Amino acid sequence: MFFFFILIGFITSTFLNGYLQDFSKKKIFDPINTRSSHNEKATRSGGAAIFLTLCFCYGIGRAFLDLDINLFSLIACCFVALIGFFDDLFDVYYVEKFALQIFAGIILIQSDVYINNFHGIFGIYEISELTAYIISLFVFLVITNSLNLIDGIDGLTGLISLKFFIAISIIIYFTDTNIYTFAVNKESMLSYSLTLIGALIGFLIFNYKSEKKVFLGDFGSLLIGSVITYFIFSILHSNNQIITDNWVNRSLIAVLLLIYPLTDTLRVYILRAKSGNSPFLPDRRHLHHKLIDKGYSHVKASILIALLSISVLIFGFGISLLIWNIDLSSILFEGVNIIATILIILAYMIFLYFKFFESKVSK
Repeated sequence: MFFFFILIGFITSTFLNGYLQDFSKKKIFDPINTRSSHNEKATRSGGAAIFLTLCFCYGIGRAFLDLDINLFSLIACCFVALIGFFDDLFDVYYVEKFALQIFAGIILIQSDVYINNFHGIFGIYEISELTAYIISLFVFLVITNSLNLIDGIDGLTGLISLKFFIAISIIIYFTDTNIYTFAVNKESMLSYSLTLIGALIGFLIFNYKSEKKVFLGDFGSLLIGSVITYFIFSILHSNNQIITDNWVNRSLIAVLLLIYPLTDTLRVYILRAKSGNSPFLPDRRHLHHKLIDKGYSHVKASILIALLSISVLIFGFGISLLIWNIDLSSILFEGVNIIATILIILAYMIFLYFKFFESKVSK
């Protein structure tokens, strides 16, 4: 039954991407010339297609399969999508956009799905409600905007998001609610995650076209970022348990699932601050720009980054499993397992950075 959602998401998204692109010719969406790395004309209708696909599948789930989602989380994601929609049309000033995102984050937290446990990272477990709200709001802003910031070349945000929803779908699917506590509706989360897998595949077909190209736009990247944040909050909330709890720290999983947008955003913000520029003003400091400047095509650059992101995820899982089996904490001190895991993963990421982003070989 669940693969039905992948299929319906793909078919609906493919149809809507083509249909909405025709609308763009009638000025409902403005055709655009690219910022930064693009040279051809395209439309920002991809986000609208994914949003309408989600709405369609939500209606099917409610009407025929008794699937539901928390009202506050639904309102928050729709509100964020609306911010992106107006930003695509009118280029909203970043201060106003940021303020509206804070409001949307507060709405999402009211769904009672937020980060209230660090699961042992830095020796921290349960945190106070006020601290949980503040940290959750911060994480919401970081994730939502990091997906938006990496949307600078064809396919990158789509592939990174696709990787996330495939991984999270696998985790949710194999989390047996007869064994693990999962307070959020498992079937609903899985169905919407699978819908997004299909919708993103449909979008990527248009995004990679040489002609009649479609972009996500801020509408799409902010929408996907807010939905991803909801999933991250769900797996980090202490009321839920997931199958990987037996092998890998849950907070570490959340970071590994979003390793590229988080690290690239942190890197860019630091570089902008060091140069005295606002961290919110766009430039060409992103890692994907380094690949483009070295001669990579958009397709090669986005696929390479996605593959590297997947390799870090797999490597992180493997190292976590190895260290947890060795259990260094029984030899040294409590918390050394997670510290050792993080350090080894960082070393691997540094190796990948110098291997692929700082080498002088052009492609």
